[in-house]
Amino acid sequence: MATNKNKTRYVILGLLNEEDLSGYEIKRIIDLRLSFFWNESFGQIYPELKRLTLEGLIVASDQTSNSGKESKKYSITNQGRQELQEWLKVPVETELIRYEILLKLYFSNASTSSSMINHIKEFEINHRKQRELFQKFETQLKQNIDVHSNHRQILMVLAFGQQVWDTYAQWCEETVQSLELISTEHGETDHG
Repeated sequence: MATNKNKTRYVILGLLNEEDLSGYEIKRIIDLRLSFFWNESFGQIYPELKRLTLEGLIVASDQTSNSGKESKKYSITNQGRQELQEWLKVPVETELIRYEILLKLYFSNASTSSSMINHIKEFEINHRKQRELFQKFETQLKQNIDVHSNHRQILMVLAFGQQVWDTYAQWCEETVQSLELISTEHGETDHG
């Protein structure tokens, strides 16, 4: 049953179901397209590529790039597609959510409000950049909607990310205002 297996395998199988990729390309796509809801390290990807190859779910072939550099490209097998399809049928496990920003805010009475304001402003800047990236992806996908069979689903994932970002932005604004009020009440002067 797929539920107890490492999710890295399904990220890899899903990406290879779209196109043949090297380990480096898999990591780059995860960092670029999936980073707002998923992350994987090279230390997770390469051992899983080896396992998937041994299990016959993917195959590796040596490729030479234009610069003459050798690398392995991986392709999904029919067995790999079947494994991916089985996993897609399994109910979603409980989502684990960890936000260090919220943990710090929870305990921020041990610090100054101005310090927390700086953290929240940085959080907002980072998520605004992500939102701008989503908008670029959305524009590209809409222009190429029929190029790949999953572009409509990717647009749905991006819509989730954009709505989450909008909520983050609103929360950041309200929280900074509340912390500035606390700062004023406590006579703090430095807001960074």
